[in-house]
Parts: sequence; structure tokens; C-alpha cells
Amino acid sequence: MRSRERCLRCGGPVADGVAICHRCNPASLPSPSRTQYHATVFIVVLVTLVLAAGVLIARG
Repeated sequence: MRSRERCLRCGGPVADGVAICHRCNPASLPSPSRTQYHATVFIVVLVTLVLAAGVLIARG
């Protein structure tokens, strides 16, 4: 296993394309995809805008 990749949690060596080593992720659960991260951020921004609009309308 020759790799320059490091585990995100402990810094130990991991295989190419793997973010977390087997010691830190013994169940080998997959990492969330980029689409999941972007969707979460989009929903948070959307909810914040809706709440801000609601507050502004209630005050007006």
C-alpha cells in the first residue's frame, strides 16, 4: 500500500481514494458524496432566506 493519502481523523496511511482508515471506520461506511454536501448547504441557505423574508414581512 504505497500512498501519500492520509486518514482525515488520525492521519494514518490509507489507500488511494479512501478518506478514513479501517481503524477509524471499522464498519467501512461510505463517505457522503459531494452531491449530498451541496444539497445540505443549498437547503440551509434556502431555509435561511425563507426565514429572513418571513421576519421582514412580519415587521413591515
